[in-house]
Amino acid sequence: MASPVPEAAISEVLQVLQKARGYIDEDALRLAASLTGLSPVKVEELCTFYSLVLREPVGTHVLRICDSIACHMAGAQDILTQARQHSGVDLGEVSRSGKLTVIPHVCIGLCDRAPALMVDDQALGPVDTQTLTRLLAQLEADIWKPS
Repeated sequence: MASPVPEAAISEVLQVLQKARGYIDEDALRLAASLTGLSPVKVEELCTFYSLVLREPVGTHVLRICDSIACHMAGAQDILTQARQHSGVDLGEVSRSGKLTVIPHVCIGLCDRAPALMVDDQALGPVDTQTLTRLLAQLEADIWKPS
């Protein structure tokens, strides 16, 4: 059943579908449109607007590294470079192990703990290269636990 205000429901619908599927593929997009009464084009527009919505397949874990000005000045570029080198693929692609996708992210709201990142839905900061090395090893070994 469509919501009386479809735009009010779309972010939650997309969140549920992404959690179940890992990303929003064309089938999920059409389902979201059907559930909310929005057109598929409008849902695509909203997917583009919401930076946490993923439209391509991703690894088991998504590492979003903040690239806001505060994080950039605190060394986020080094963190991003290290994470990309560890994954062995370009930003946004799935690592060879299938366990990691690294993407830059516009401000995750932890400017007071810069440089910051998100692993899946867990925000972390400040993160230095040693912390990132431990985190990446835990992610690859499937032993990382969100706090």
